[in-house]
Amino acid sequence: MNTWSFEHPWFLLSVLAVAAIAWARTRARPATVQVSSVAILKQVKPTLRTRLHTLPDWLRGLALCLLVVALARPQQVDTEELSAEGLDIMIALDLSGSMNAIDMSDENIQKLHDDGREPDNRFEAARKILKDFIRGRKSDRIGLVIFGSEAYLRFPPTLDYIRLLNALDQLVLDDGRRTNNDRQNCHNDCTINGGGTAIGDALNRAWMRLDTSLDKNKQKSKSRSRMLILITDGKQEGGKLDPLTVPKYVASLPEKDRVKIFTFQVGSGKETRLPAYDPMRGAPIVDRFGHTVYQRPERPFPTDPELLAQIAQLTGGHFYDSYDAKKFANDFKDLEKTTFKTKVRTHRRELFWPWLLVGLGLLAVEVLLRRTWLRTIPG
Repeated sequence: MNTWSFEHPWFLLSVLAVAAIAWARTRARPATVQVSSVAILKQVKPTLRTRLHTLPDWLRGLALCLLVVALARPQQVDTEELSAEGLDIMIALDLSGSMNAIDMSDENIQKLHDDGREPDNRFEAARKILKDFIRGRKSDRIGLVIFGSEAYLRFPPTLDYIRLLNALDQLVLDDGRRTNNDRQNCHNDCTINGGGTAIGDALNRAWMRLDTSLDKNKQKSKSRSRMLILITDGKQEGGKLDPLTVPKYVASLPEKDRVKIFTFQVGSGKETRLPAYDPMRGAPIVDRFGHTVYQRPERPFPTDPELLAQIAQLTGGHFYDSYDAKKFANDFKDLEKTTFKTKVRTHRRELFWPWLLVGLGLLAVEVLLRRTWLRTIPG
């Protein structure tokens, strides 16, 4: 990005002095000669030389202004963004059934329906934000762990963002539909059973993958910065590992080996809605315009922001209370702004020489005109 700046901008105030002198000269009373009549003088047509008699004054004023700009030392500043040191990042994404919920009032849902749109549920909002986040990375290796009643490694840390984005696109959220004969498997071919929220297991899988990394040379991997992003809308339900086990272990490590965990509490429960399902057809209920009907859940979804705040605090990360989709997007932008700082290299190119040379050239022309073609008598 190219911008202009001045090394000594206070010199520009001298332009006011030049303007004041010019104004004073115009107000000065010129020398006069008493004559008996000016009738003959009025009959004399002005020549080009007389019309341009003030040109030297204008040239001098312009030259002085250019010299003042040269003294202020104008510079062209070129800023070049450099990629910061690459990070190893593991994302733990909640795919529990409660991620089907939307956090929006009936009024705002109706506004979207009037525009022919459906609101994004918590999972879709998270997926869109993560895809934008991944597209904005350059040298960071990113991996993905998904969790519901259990936790699985979906994609190891990689620089192949295309394949990682495809893996995100292929995730199918458990919509909660079951049959009496099969209570474990979802009807919509979900990627993972959403009947729980195994936060502890997810943190453990993400941490283990960061600790081993992709590099065969583990010492080389240790030299890279590492971080973990946990996105969930609930409290620990199911799973085998306590959610504080990994954070406490990380906190006990030497500082150079620690991993910061950034936690996002998605949704608050205040304006929670779920798609309404017809139990007879086993399909979502839609209105006469084809819009999905949303209703309050039969029981509130349990949340545990205190736990997520403790996880972040133990590891030196940060907890974000992302109570709706808009807040979630803003919180993720804050994470990028504060954590993924880009180094900037600045180049300054001096531009005062053209201003100086043109100013001196105008002064030379002014002097030449005063001594030759526009010379006045007495000179």
